[in-house]
Amino acid sequence: MNASRFLQKIVVATMMLILMAGSALPVVATDDMRYLGKPLTYWLQVLRDRNEEMMSLAFDAIRGLGPEARQAVPELTAIVAAPFNPIRIGKDSPKAIARKLYDIEVRAEAIDALAAIGESASAATAPLIRWALTTRVIPEAVRNTDDEELFIELIMMDTEQRMRIASAIGSLGPDASEAIASLVASPDPMKRKFGVAILNEGAPPIASKLLRSRKCDDRALGLAILKDMDLVVARPHLDWLQNRIVCEAN
Repeated sequence: MNASRFLQKIVVATMMLILMAGSALPVVATDDMRYLGKPLTYWLQVLRDRNEEMMSLAFDAIRGLGPEARQAVPELTAIVAAPFNPIRIGKDSPKAIARKLYDIEVRAEAIDALAAIGESASAATAPLIRWALTTRVIPEAVRNTDDEELFIELIMMDTEQRMRIASAIGSLGPDASEAIASLVASPDPMKRKFGVAILNEGAPPIASKLLRSRKCDDRALGLAILKDMDLVVARPHLDWLQNRIVCEAN
């Protein structure tokens, strides 16, 4: 099922409402684009050099500059889009796991920086989605209690990463709506659920409009969105909608 124009329109409208409801970020004058006395170009070079001692400050600089740091979007996107080999429990050495966890943390910093830039970072939407859906942890050989404890911790980390990315994409504005609509309309439950997570409180209004559509496929998608929110949507309500509103496709 492809995202319909109808779905994309209501996702755009929802994204606009989310943005208008949020607090406006302060605009930084171009002349003030400095952090700790250094211009943005200096901090971008720190990122390009992968200077581990200074990268945290570089990310702080970009977050502090906010939307005016849009020049940083390509470099931040490259960090998020870089290849990644998943952590393999029971196979990777502690040193290898530590290195991969550092890699994930660097990407998390880049994601937060893209979110701070906001709408001007919408070009990063597709790489952010790919990273969100990337397999980061594999329980290849869980042999003992230590492996189990590690896997549990990494599951929590992985969940936090997806939540962080969903929040970041939600701040990228209407230009991200087509990609979000494609996720929400996907037959892949994992993609659809992530799209719903991005929309957050914007998902119920979209489901409502879809359920009122004259098209059977739209109504089926509206129900699927609500099913993806089954922790907060009462089962009897879902059953009623299944029986009364959604028709059988011809």
